[in-house]
Amino acid sequence: MYNMKRIVPLIFLAALIVFSQSRSYSQIIKFNPKLDAVSDDEVKMTTYALDTSAEAVVIYSSLRVSTYLDPQGSFNVEKTHRLRLKILKESAKGLADFQMLYRTDGEMSEKIYDIKVTTYNWENGKVVKTKMGKEFIFDTKYSESVKKMAFTAQNVKVGSVIEVSYVRKNKKFWDIGEISFQGQYPVNCKEATILIPEFLKFNVISRGAKTYVLTIDYSTKSVSLGGGQTYEYNLAVENYKATNVPAMKAESHLFNIDQFFSAVEYELRSIQFPGQLPKNFSTKWEDIDEQLYGSSLWTELNSGCKFKNEIDPIVKSDKTFEQKVCEIRNLVSSKVKWNKNVRLMPNKLNNVLKEAAGNNADLNALVGSALIYAGFTVYPVLIKLRSSGALSKILVSADAFDTYILKVISEDGKSVYLDAARDEAYLNVLPDTYLVPNARIIAKGKKSSWTDLTNLADNRMEFSIDATLEEDGMMNGKMTLKATNGQSYLVKRLLNSFEKEEDLFSQLEGGNSYTVISVSPTEAKDYSGECTVNVELEQQMQTSGDLIYVKPIIEILHRDSYFKAEKRTVPVDIERLSTTVYKMHLVLPDGFAVEQLPASATFGTLKNDFTANVAYKLSEDGKSIDVTYTVKDKALLVDPTSYTDYRRFWQRMVQTEKETIVLKRK
Repeated sequence: MYNMKRIVPLIFLAALIVFSQSRSYSQIIKFNPKLDAVSDDEVKMTTYALDTSAEAVVIYSSLRVSTYLDPQGSFNVEKTHRLRLKILKESAKGLADFQMLYRTDGEMSEKIYDIKVTTYNWENGKVVKTKMGKEFIFDTKYSESVKKMAFTAQNVKVGSVIEVSYVRKNKKFWDIGEISFQGQYPVNCKEATILIPEFLKFNVISRGAKTYVLTIDYSTKSVSLGGGQTYEYNLAVENYKATNVPAMKAESHLFNIDQFFSAVEYELRSIQFPGQLPKNFSTKWEDIDEQLYGSSLWTELNSGCKFKNEIDPIVKSDKTFEQKVCEIRNLVSSKVKWNKNVRLMPNKLNNVLKEAAGNNADLNALVGSALIYAGFTVYPVLIKLRSSGALSKILVSADAFDTYILKVISEDGKSVYLDAARDEAYLNVLPDTYLVPNARIIAKGKKSSWTDLTNLADNRMEFSIDATLEEDGMMNGKMTLKATNGQSYLVKRLLNSFEKEEDLFSQLEGGNSYTVISVSPTEAKDYSGECTVNVELEQQMQTSGDLIYVKPIIEILHRDSYFKAEKRTVPVDIERLSTTVYKMHLVLPDGFAVEQLPASATFGTLKNDFTANVAYKLSEDGKSIDVTYTVKDKALLVDPTSYTDYRRFWQRMVQTEKETIVLKRK
């Protein structure tokens, strides 16, 4: 019954939270924590004193987690959630929409009930309350074993106070989970009360700044055993309170801000019933592997090929391993379309085939089963997306992963990684959120292992511009953009996102000073690792008397709007390891000579994980100039201690892309 627990190895005991001394401050906004006790002042307030730029503020939030025994001897967990939220700006009105996923399968099933939502507004000199009716609660299927509960507060406007409460109940006694005291909006006051029976022992891991005060009390609880008998046991009552917690706002170039919030996380360490030896849960990743072998992820992947007759000719052909993998993938994707959802567990594939649509886990299972039939070895590779935060191999958990891809191995040992859902991707070409250093290859019958997905392919973006400059400063030319692998994925996604050609023109021109005359992409619809775009363009260079000011790098590659702050407390995430090469051959107008040519340079960060060089070369006859600019991103993360250095490097690149060549009439 304990196979779904979330576990921390005993070695991690050293990382138990140390509750250091801290001062407690009263919250700025005075409030009554009782339900339906919103004051006039809360409704009338227009700004939050500690953060006048705040779009919203959490006036009060509380969580009560009660784990208890029922008369049948089973543990139950009841989580009571409360939230009182103030909307201060139009941009925060979306906070009135709430949704949550919950399981519906057997012992893991959950219930969400007692949902109450009220909106408070100041109208005509008084508080007007609008209660949400049950007709605004939507309970829909999300997957085979998961449903989605969604509801929306009514009559929400700038100035509204929204109060929400609900109860969530299940039997996952091991899953107290994470309690966050911080978010993207400031928190006036948050409280959490965790009631833990004496039989259960948890590790508590803290992260981020310590914004809370913890007090621990003790109590007792009794359970009826029938026949007039009761059993009494002790409870630890852990009370957290955080006040005046500042917002931690999302930064550019960061996939997940949540992982840096002030929070605590509970992980089950042991169970000890009276008169019994303790049962320690120092689960290893191999135990999680065993759980997955019984899940739909493994069973559907190995359920047998659904397209045998159509795949047989591909198998018998003399095509290469890579070509066969692509053809099988394309065959399946022509029959089942991706519905844009990303999941870990596939649905029953027979149902997916009937609907001719499925999530990425469904597509990977269908393609994987076909590749197995074709004679290849196929393993699922589990991924925690970068958008979900970094995976820690120390924290062993069945809930660690978001989705999976396939590792396909030929008879002679060649291997490729494949996400079958995305048409713009390719072998070893994955979305940037999939590029993680710790993905887990599940290999039943063999030892599962960790693999690094950050550097599977050589990702390049090459701009080649051949242009002629007229004496009036008008430049006409052609730009060829050639993208490979991961960069090809990005370009194809961009090209395929526009239905109208003029919208694509506007996107290409955005931020740049040239005008697009025509665009001719090739391979944009192909399942391949390459894409080429030919652009005909023109640009008016600045002139003044006998001078022409030429900006040779006409494509903005690094915007000066980024990294304005001198300091940063969170890392910088880089999309992917890549090389960008920009080349221009510019024919000068007759009767003009170079008056000023920028200096060639090579520069980079101190660790040399980001480098750039630019070279300007005037032809011997003085009639043309060649410019070559190369940037290499050789790391996926810049930690906060290296931010100042990276910011300096970024600013240098921005300046390089603004350099000007000065021509003067002879």
